[in-house]
Amino acid sequence: MKNIEKIEKKSKKIQKIGDVNFNFKKSLGQNFIFDTNLLKAIASDGEVGKNDLVIEIGAGTGSLTRQLARVSKKVISFEIDKTLIPTLNNLAEEYKNIEFHFSDFMDCDIENLFEGRAKVVANIPYYITTPIVFKLVDHIEKFDSILLLVQKEVAIRFASECGGKDYGITSVILQSIFDASIPRIVKKECFTPSPKVDSALCKLVPHKKYNIENFDDFKRFVHLAFSMRRKTLINNLKSEYSKESVSSILKKLGYIEMIRPEQICVENFIKIFEFLNKTYKNA
Repeated sequence: MKNIEKIEKKSKKIQKIGDVNFNFKKSLGQNFIFDTNLLKAIASDGEVGKNDLVIEIGAGTGSLTRQLARVSKKVISFEIDKTLIPTLNNLAEEYKNIEFHFSDFMDCDIENLFEGRAKVVANIPYYITTPIVFKLVDHIEKFDSILLLVQKEVAIRFASECGGKDYGITSVILQSIFDASIPRIVKKECFTPSPKVDSALCKLVPHKKYNIENFDDFKRFVHLAFSMRRKTLINNLKSEYSKESVSSILKKLGYIEMIRPEQICVENFIKIFEFLNKTYKNA
């Protein structure tokens, strides 16, 4: 009986894709979209034009790749699942402006992957969202925009405003260099197989509102500031900065000493970081 149950569970993962029976791999976070109208809308949300180079992370069966190829100059697409090579090679024969890399995007050298600038449009696996985002962040100068289809709660966290319960480390770091927005919610029923939660498109557009001298140090500072969410900013920073120094800059910015990190806007986080590191760091 147990063997029959295992076979039945496995068979639910196998579905027809074109002329091929495909076994969806949960370990790779494979949830594909086949709704043509939705795929066209995603390409439109990415503001992809005929002169744009597009980077796609996770081609899957190529359904989004096809739409991107139709409206862009070129698509460079990554897919780690080797069983999809025949399907994607057929697509590359149909659209000569697609370049597939059957390898892990996390291992690629972005600096030498393409010349000029590109736009990212991708339906990425939930389990590797943060590493992908921060790899892109490390090469922000290469991208005009980044549009990622991610878990809804993650997108909300990325775009959350100061004071909200979802505002935290990633909100501050991303919004210090990007304008973040959520142009579209995608219901779980739109995917095959259907995940347990809804997704959302999160759009990140680089800005130059702030001039952060050492971004790596700023990222470490933000992690320290949110190290214990229920505690005050002063308590979280006390391992590296004196209470007097933090209190001084908080007073200048009009904050009370008992303020918590989630109550501080991105611009003032940057001001606090720069003030403390230039004047009061204990090291």
